[in-house]
Amino acid sequence: MSYAETRELVRLRYELRRLLAERPPGAEADARKLIARLEELVAADSAEAAVVVPELARWAVSLAVSG
Repeated sequence: MSYAETRELVRLRYELRRLLAERPPGAEADARKLIARLEELVAADSAEAAVVVPELARWAVSLAVSG
């Protein structure tokens, strides 16, 4: 994973946490877009995927429960 991809990964994870905590209008749709992008980023990096995929699963459940 490149430096730029790593920075994007960190930014997206932060933004997703913020959306799920604050729940502004449209948060669920925005969160789903962020989750999709995170999945794209970690698809080629098994080490990052091992960390991020369980997190994505928790976020998806959180969205399902609130949605």
